[in-house]
Amino acid sequence: MNYRKEDKELIESVNCIYYEFTDEIIEKIVTKEIDDVTNEEWRTLIQMLYPKNMIGSGLFQPILIFKISKNGKRVDPPIEAYNSLDDIQDGTCLFYRIIEYIEKNSKIKIHESFYKFKEKSQEKEREEK
Repeated sequence: MNYRKEDKELIESVNCIYYEFTDEIIEKIVTKEIDDVTNEEWRTLIQMLYPKNMIGSGLFQPILIFKISKNGKRVDPPIEAYNSLDDIQDGTCLFYRIIEYIEKNSKIKIHESFYKFKEKSQEKEREEK
């Protein structure tokens, strides 16, 4: 679950921030209470899902994922766009995917507050249907 230097260099070539992630950084984030996770840490978790892409925000959607071409230019439109971490699309959301990715690719024990939030989010989704 460690970032690759080449990916970081490509994203930074567009004068954008690359949110470095390693097993240790990810563990530090997800083992604490969910309410204590900062915006930058959430961006780091999103970067973990999209290691070769630029994480940005837009006027209408706060989470945008862009491809960066080999010549270092952002490719529009974004490949994905979300209203929030728990914006459910096709039965899943960034938040669920973060948990699933960590469970599948590491032995990190995720703080129980993440699972409680996931349950509340799933409940809300069921009520809206």
